[in-house]
Parts: sequence; structure tokens; C-alpha cells
Amino acid sequence: MNMKMRKFIKFIIFIIIITIITLRFGQVSAQSVLPLTVAPARQEIAINPGEGSAVNIRFYNFSEAPVSGIVRIADFIVDNSQGAPRIVEDINQLSPRFSAQTWLSIPYDQITIAASDKVSLQAKINVPVDVRPGGRYVAVYFEPTTSIPQAIGAEKEAGTGVTSRIASLIYIKVAGPTSEKALVSRFFTPGFFEYGPVKIDTQILNRGDYHIRPRGVITMSNFFGSPVDQTNIREENIFPDVVRNYENSLGKKWLMGKYKLNFSASYGESGQVLEAFTYVWVFPWRVALAVILTIIILALIISNFYKNVVVKETNLEEELKKEQEEIEKLKTQLRKRG
Repeated sequence: MNMKMRKFIKFIIFIIIITIITLRFGQVSAQSVLPLTVAPARQEIAINPGEGSAVNIRFYNFSEAPVSGIVRIADFIVDNSQGAPRIVEDINQLSPRFSAQTWLSIPYDQITIAASDKVSLQAKINVPVDVRPGGRYVAVYFEPTTSIPQAIGAEKEAGTGVTSRIASLIYIKVAGPTSEKALVSRFFTPGFFEYGPVKIDTQILNRGDYHIRPRGVITMSNFFGSPVDQTNIREENIFPDVVRNYENSLGKKWLMGKYKLNFSASYGESGQVLEAFTYVWVFPWRVALAVILTIIILALIISNFYKNVVVKETNLEEELKKEQEEIEKLKTQLRKRG
């Protein structure tokens, strides 16, 4: 067996070992993936007062064993600035203004999802005649009663804070005249920065009857009104009576002077406008101080050099000139005597 053949065999063995390790790691990773999910994780539906509708929900089991559990209907609210929903099972803990769990019904409250299979169910919605127009927020969730790894949600907003639950969130909009009202409750940045970028905290409060999804931009302008930088706020839902936080940064590291920060956004079906502004100073004072000290030191060095060299040379030249003049006078006097 020649040398080339040996190298080729070693290469093949190396590839086989790497493949086995990769497959093994892939199996371990796959086993660590949580086995349950729901689709759709979120759906929106518009209904007129007094009418009915239905939504379809599918619970998936990706594990190798069947999973049994209960199916429940509960309201959910988003009462934090990060946008994470929280299921409210006690109807008395939620304002009737946004509750809808009594409107929904499901065909069964216990299910078993076979291994690598799914269970579909239909939730019927019946809206009362005299209901107030606006948004209602309800979840249909599955909670396993058998021992399984914690469940997964399909989206960030589908998380309920309970690891073994998976929920499909339903946004119900009852048709009719609704109030669209929001305000910028906070648009803040410290008044001074030594270096950029400038950090801005923005809060939007929704005072309307339905969730909104503002689209906005923050612009940074210099003293002369020329734009320096611009950034968009992230588009996220803001539920009624909830504040949403936004954190943004504008500008490069090296900035100097007074800058205006202007916020402008639109929301709602009628294109309502949100506006706010503030000012900020940016000045690299330590760098400026170092530059000023350097200039002062250079000025002193130059001044000292001028005094010690230039002025002395000038004085010497004047003294030599005087001496030459005296010598010339003496020469003249001597000639006259001679």
C-alpha cells in the first residue's frame, strides 16, 4: 500500500468519525428541542356585536410518546412594558372591558396527542348583542398532565409564563366606533453626553379601546437643523392601558455641540400622530481639556523659546551695533587728532 492510498484511507476514516459525531450531536440537540407547539400562535378576528364565528387551533406533539392534558379558555393581558402576555384564569382579575373568555366554547376539554401527531379543535365565538366595541383578548391553551419536557411557543407573544402550557392567542375586535388614543408618556435622554452614540428612552401609552402598532422614527439634528442620524422604533403591539418601552441609540462616537432629538410616529386605522422632542449636549470634555492643555504647554514652550533665543539674539545684535558705532566714533576722533 503506497503513501497516497494510506493518506486517502485516513481521510475517509476522519470524515466518518466527524459524521458520526455530528449525527450524535444532532440527535442530542433534537432531543433537547421541546416537543410541543401550537398553530397559529396568534390570530386576529373582527366580529359584529350579536354575531358568531369560529377559529381553528392545532396542537402538535413532536415527541416519541403520546401526551395527554387539558384544554382551557382564559383571558390574557399584557401588563408589562416588554409585551409578554399573561394568562388570567380568574375572570374577576380582569376588567370586563377586555374579557372574552365567556364568549368562547370548545368541543372538549381533555385531549391526547399521539406521538409525532397533532390534534385540531375549533373554538366557537358568540358575541353578545350589547357588547362594547373594541378589543378583547383571549387564549386557548393546552396544559399537559403527563410528564414531558417543557413546551415551546411558536412566537414570543405566545409565551404565557407557565413552562408547560402552550397557548394560541386570539385578538377579537368587536366592530363599532372605538377610541384610538395614545400618547408619548416618556421621551428622555440625559442632558449631556461626553461621547456618542446618544441613548434615548421612549414610552408610548395606549389609552384606546384596541391594541395599536405604532410606526415611528427618531431623528437627530445638529445646531443648524441638518439631520445627523435617524433610526426607526421597532414595530410591536401595545395593548390598551399598557405602556411599551423603546430603547434607541443615535449618532456616532465623535459628536460636539447641541443636538435636537425629534420623535414622530403614526398609529391606528385613522393614522393618528405621536410627536415629541428633546435636546442634548455632546462634548468630549476630556479630549478637549487635553487639547487645551497641550496648546497651553506648546504656547509656553514657544514663548520661552522666543524669550531665550530670539530676544537674546536681538539684544546681542543691538549691543554689537552699538559697539560698532562706538568704534566708528573712536576711529573718527583718532583721524581728526592725526
